[in-house]
Amino acid sequence: MYFTISTQLQVVLAIVLFYLYDAALLLKPEEGLLRPLRSGWRAQLASRGFELRQNRLLWLPVFALHRPVYRQRWSATRIHLPGDAKFSTAVEAHARSFKAFALPLYLLAALLFLGLPAALLVLHSELMQLTALALIYLSTAWLGWLALRHGRQGHCDLDFARSTAFQILLCPPFALNVVRKLSLSYEIKADLLQTAQALMSVSQWQHLAAQVQQLMQREMDEIAELPEYAPTLAQMQQALRVLEQNSAGS
Repeated sequence: MYFTISTQLQVVLAIVLFYLYDAALLLKPEEGLLRPLRSGWRAQLASRGFELRQNRLLWLPVFALHRPVYRQRWSATRIHLPGDAKFSTAVEAHARSFKAFALPLYLLAALLFLGLPAALLVLHSELMQLTALALIYLSTAWLGWLALRHGRQGHCDLDFARSTAFQILLCPPFALNVVRKLSLSYEIKADLLQTAQALMSVSQWQHLAAQVQQLMQREMDEIAELPEYAPTLAQMQQALRVLEQNSAGS
């Protein structure tokens, strides 16, 4: 007995897989993510993801397509807190520049995950299928135009905005991550801990600082008995003291 999947169901599964593939992020161990919430900000260390060839694999939240995500580095041997407030102010302003993307993003998501599957699997109507496809490409073109405008307004590199717009026109499921793609290309001149301390609430910052302290302590325990890592261990101990002082005094 053979198990077969209809062509219509294959199309729906392909859309889901393309989106999940595009939503995955591969981070280096010293990187992390910073993203706005409804109230405040959240930081996530790469160590919270799945280990994959000495890197970390993370998936971004599925139901927050309109919220930007910023990739930043931090160093366990060099922690300087607090950072310059002007950099965190610039990040907040940049995050607000994506408001216009919300409507076409969720319209496209509804069409890809509800409208088109309903037309293919439930209604079996060619007219509804053509209508859904037309609206999908209309929404994708709208997002491509917004991406180009975002680059022309100086919020990101114009060449990158053009390539992103072209990419999403070729594959509409990739358009669901357009805000994330554009925001991930934005360079912040402060490190992850400096920006997080400036943007997050006291309780959120202390929670993040505790995670960093645990991670650093684990790394220091691993190299404590290795003489060749003595200079690195001393730098990490100094950095840990700076972090503890700033998390306790927040």
